[in-house]
Amino acid sequence: MVRSAAACCLALACTAAQGGLVFGTDAMDFFGGLHASLGGVYLDFEDKPAGTNLMPGQDPWGVGARFASIINTSGQPFGPEHVEVSNRHHPLAQGNTIVGSPFAFGGDDGRVGYEIVFDETQGRAGIERVWNTSSLTRFYNEAGELLAEHQNTVNTEFVGWFAEAVDGSDRVKRIVMDGLAPGGTRQVGYSDNLYFGLEIPAPGALALVVLGAITAGGRGRGRAG
Repeated sequence: MVRSAAACCLALACTAAQGGLVFGTDAMDFFGGLHASLGGVYLDFEDKPAGTNLMPGQDPWGVGARFASIINTSGQPFGPEHVEVSNRHHPLAQGNTIVGSPFAFGGDDGRVGYEIVFDETQGRAGIERVWNTSSLTRFYNEAGELLAEHQNTVNTEFVGWFAEAVDGSDRVKRIVMDGLAPGGTRQVGYSDNLYFGLEIPAPGALALVVLGAITAGGRGRGRAG
């Protein structure tokens, strides 16, 4: 069930369906509004000191979200290793972020891919990616199937996913932060402003966000693997 951002947005605009990939400033504002109205979890990573190691298998905030670095600087699976809370980041970031780390007790590294795994599958999940237009974000369901992949259209961009399937097969279990390697150097980067929640919004509400994403223009892509 792999969907491109463009396909999701166009389908949602036409049918006012609930599910799909959304991205951009309007999407982030909408996630913030849902957090206020429906509850859920919001992490801005400011309450832990920079340099804090988020160890694999642990739930550092006690909210049912676990973090791990899983893709090394060559783009190969490794670890799991810790994810670091950082303030040594791209100039576009504000305050603390999270970033992958290449070895135990090492510093952050914008070339390392990392993941967030939820204890329960979520009806909505989104995160702000801070680096450049080579940053990739992937959403997976509980069966390990790729729901969607999005490549940043601008250096700092919020990207989120909403479920719609009655059987729950498109609820989010895992988000993977990865990146392309233009010029041979992997570009994964930092992440901030994580939102997730069990409930999903009314169908008409999401259509407005999707229309905003279409107006802004985007080039998210879906691909297997």
